[in-house]
Amino acid sequence: MRTESTMNCGNDLLVNFPTSRRQGQIFTVESTPSISTSKEQTTPPFPSLKKVRFSEVADMTHVDFPSSSELRQRWYTADDKTRFKRILARDVRRMISIVSSTPGECLSTEVLEACVGIEIFLSRDLAQRTREKRARHMIGVLNESGRQRRSERSDDERLSRISEKTSRWARDRAFELAVGYWELFREMAE
Repeated sequence: MRTESTMNCGNDLLVNFPTSRRQGQIFTVESTPSISTSKEQTTPPFPSLKKVRFSEVADMTHVDFPSSSELRQRWYTADDKTRFKRILARDVRRMISIVSSTPGECLSTEVLEACVGIEIFLSRDLAQRTREKRARHMIGVLNESGRQRRSERSDDERLSRISEKTSRWARDRAFELAVGYWELFREMAE
């Protein structure tokens, strides 16, 4: 459903991120991805060039390291993490049951919204491939970091390029999912 805020943002995105008016350097980044979601080619619902600003000043606050009891209160415990995993597994099983027993055109907006974020778990094959790609990404970054440490030469740009290259699949998948959900929700709103 389109709301006043999504209609006024200048594009058809479901979420509009406010613009920031900070001072700093401006870097232009090309955005070229486009995917085909139907018979005709669709382009992303945003301009092909984006401007990114980096502030020259950062405000920092010194905070004393928390005590052990404060850490226990602030961070998730092993029991919390176990509970989260059980809830995720339950939600995934429920969504697999619903999605596999319902024709695609009959899936409600609520069901589609419940799938956001757990897509990779809806297929064992996709989950396995994602685990393998994440492992390759970590190994690539850690190997380069180790190589730089051994050679006593730090090259942040090279490390950044390797990380960008080995994680490209994740950015592409996120983009494709966003466009896919955007198309589905747009069609449902019409």
